[in-house]
Amino acid sequence: MDRAHADALAERLARFASIGLLDVEDPRLAADHFHALTTLRVLNEPLRRRADLEHVRHVMADGARVFMRAYGTRTPA
Repeated sequence: MDRAHADALAERLARFASIGLLDVEDPRLAADHFHALTTLRVLNEPLRRRADLEHVRHVMADGARVFMRAYGTRTPA
C-alpha cells in the first residue's frame, strides 16, 4: 500500500476510534494490519484464485472480520 493510501486509511481508523467504534492505539499499525488481512492475503493467492471474484470477496470479508475482532470495541453481553 502506498503512503498516501496508508495515511488515508490510518486517518479513517483514527476517526472511528475517536467516536468509539474501534479500539486503536496506533492507527498506522492498524492500517497495516487491515491491509495485510485483506489485500495482501488476496495478492498472495495463486493467480487463478485471484481471478475468482467470489473467492476474493470471501478472503476480504474474512480479513475484515478478523480485523474487527482485534480492533472492534467490546460491548457488554
